[in-house]
This record gives sequence, structure tokens and C-alpha cells, in this order.
Amino acid sequence: MGSGVPVYRQIIDQILGGIASGALEPGQQLPTVRQLAVDLAINPNTVVRAYRELEIRGVLATQQGIGTFITRETVQPDEVERQRQLSQLV
Repeated sequence: MGSGVPVYRQIIDQILGGIASGALEPGQQLPTVRQLAVDLAINPNTVVRAYRELEIRGVLATQQGIGTFITRETVQPDEVERQRQLSQLV
């Protein structure tokens, strides 16, 4: 993840892209914050920031003590492209 895009944005893009492509399905559980941070060798707060932003957008839902899941709502490919363009403007 060594581009000029912040790591949390890259995580968001990967999750949105995975949903749009069907690789991530509604109801699927994502790795825990700690596990993803270890896997990517990044600060857990970076993962928290990405997950929190996706929760605000309605893409993820966290159930305390159970995990973080893709919501039942689907993200259209156009939405992924729009989000990517917005993130480049920021």
C-alpha cells in the first residue's frame, strides 16, 4: 500500500471494490481491527478510521463483541468509482 493515497482510504477502496465485484458479500464478516492491522502491519487506528467511515456510509455494521459485517445493502460499481474520485479530490 505504498501510493500517495492514505492507507485508510486504500482500505475503504478495497472493501468497496470487493463488494462491487462480488468478492465480498452482504452479511460477510470482515477481519477484526486488530487482525487486519497485524496483517497489513499498520496502526489499528488506521483500520478503525476506515471501518468507521464505511459504517457512517452504511456499508458496514459492527455488532459489539461479535464483529464487523458487510451490510445487506449493496454498493453499485458507479458508487465505487464516485468514491474513488472523491477520495482523489481530498
